[in-house]
Amino acid sequence: MSQEEETPALRTARLELHFPTDSDRDAALMLAVLNDPDFIHHVRDSGVRDLEGARNALRQGAMAYRQANGLGLCRVSETATGRDLGQIGLISRPGLPAPDLGYAFLPSARGHGFAVEAGRAVLAHACDTLKLSQVLAIVHAGHAASEAVLAKLGFGFETMVRLPGIDHELQLFSIALQKDT
Repeated sequence: MSQEEETPALRTARLELHFPTDSDRDAALMLAVLNDPDFIHHVRDSGVRDLEGARNALRQGAMAYRQANGLGLCRVSETATGRDLGQIGLISRPGLPAPDLGYAFLPSARGHGFAVEAGRAVLAHACDTLKLSQVLAIVHAGHAASEAVLAKLGFGFETMVRLPGIDHELQLFSIALQKDT
């Protein structure tokens, strides 16, 4: 296990956020997220159906993305149990003027406030460390659970957008990050 894998990138009262590696643990989480029926319905069907495909998705996606620009998704795990809950982080997408908050939590982790708790940590990091003034979020229209998470984090609805490579409109939310003075 590498030092990067052992040391969380961010911590909250209940959670640890780790930058992903191509470990079996991260590949298994990626495979579970990508094949969750809610993820497929609200985000996309990646076609990844095995551990090696998930590992490649990590290498070509989250890991390459973080290497290129320092942003990206983190594995979220529960501190007390070590249980992997999902992924969250900042992503720069073509067609959006600022990074957006992306997240996907496994069914067993939903409804416990984990997405909001992890989201607050990511937004604080975005403001304090990355010095971002704004973060966006995109949501499949009608995804009430994601809309509720964004509302609790302080995001407001802006408009409907169509992004490159996506064949339907998405709701665009934003939050202005306030720096403490």
